[in-house]
Amino acid sequence: MPIVSATPRLLGAFLLAIVMTPALADRDETPEVAWKEYLSDCERFQQVVNNVQNGTMTARAAMVRIDSLKRTVFVHREHLAQASLASPDYARCENVIAQATEIWNKEHDVQDKEIQQQYFKAQAEHEKSPEYERALALGFSGVGGIGKLKELAEESETDGEAFLKTLMITVDWGCGRHFRAVRYVKPYVIYTAHPDEGSCAVYKEVAVLGGERVERGETIDQDAIFQYVGWKTLEGPGGFPVDIRVVKVRK
Repeated sequence: MPIVSATPRLLGAFLLAIVMTPALADRDETPEVAWKEYLSDCERFQQVVNNVQNGTMTARAAMVRIDSLKRTVFVHREHLAQASLASPDYARCENVIAQATEIWNKEHDVQDKEIQQQYFKAQAEHEKSPEYERALALGFSGVGGIGKLKELAEESETDGEAFLKTLMITVDWGCGRHFRAVRYVKPYVIYTAHPDEGSCAVYKEVAVLGGERVERGETIDQDAIFQYVGWKTLEGPGGFPVDIRVVKVRK
């Protein structure tokens, strides 16, 4: 059983993180301003190409810079006058952009291979871990974190809910360990974690069935093993019904 996050999504998340750039150029710019900005970007593309060729910039660093430049040059290009598009400077710049794009493509392939290697290494280490072996011994196909139920379901290449039911659910370090008991809806204890806690990022909530008696504010048992049950409608704050994912303690 592979680690719960599929390689393509791992790549996508990683690449998304490195290409975030400032806001795009003004989409209402005049052809004159667009041409000026286009030539300015062209010079920056040329500088990146030169720096990579003379060894003063790594191809990996160039990827980030090229991404940023592409996001603006494409907007400027949309506003160019026909005379600019037919000029020798435009042809020269397009050639420079093509060289930069080739640098990006080659390094992107290298990066993909590196991430895949890291993924498979982590997967191999995971499958040798006592946690994974325990999951198999208990009849599960793998391990998932209680703080990642939503993500695990969304990333599953099959039915997300069915996939969660195959996993031994543990209290993950990034988000799960921050869950605290907030209310009791017989026979469930409701735990929540807030966006600014650990790696939770968004508000998380889960109902635990069959656990030990706890007091309000207590953190979830980090040594507990859970089995995913599914969605259930429970009474929420103020008596209003809420849909919540349920896990039960595995004895």
